[in-house]
Amino acid sequence: MYDVKSPKAEEFISHQEILDTLAYAEKNKENRELLDAILAKAATFKGLNHREAAVLLECPLPEYKEKLFALAKEIKKAIYGDRIVLFAPLYLSNYCINGCVYCPYHSKNRDIKRKEVNARPNQRRGYCVRSDGP
Repeated sequence: MYDVKSPKAEEFISHQEILDTLAYAEKNKENRELLDAILAKAATFKGLNHREAAVLLECPLPEYKEKLFALAKEIKKAIYGDRIVLFAPLYLSNYCINGCVYCPYHSKNRDIKRKEVNARPNQRRGYCVRSDGP
């Protein structure tokens, strides 16, 4: 059962939903009315759902690609200004309680050696990451 709000990977990652989304995007990739509506929604800064994003990614129309890139630039500038923002994940362990099939760290994977590092090395790693930033 597909449930986008479920905390269980097997419920929010549905193979059938992926196939349905790809088919929806293919069917609507040149639907100008829908493309305009999706871009208008994106301009409100409230986010898009996966089907809306798929339609934009599948769209071959040059004028809509230009609109998309211009809007993306506008949104990026409004949120981040002239900064470039990087995210550096800092993994503290490879233990996980989830069952995401795409990730090797999922809880059902019994073939990997689990490791957890103590606080001191992580503190040093955090300082290193921070010292490379602003």
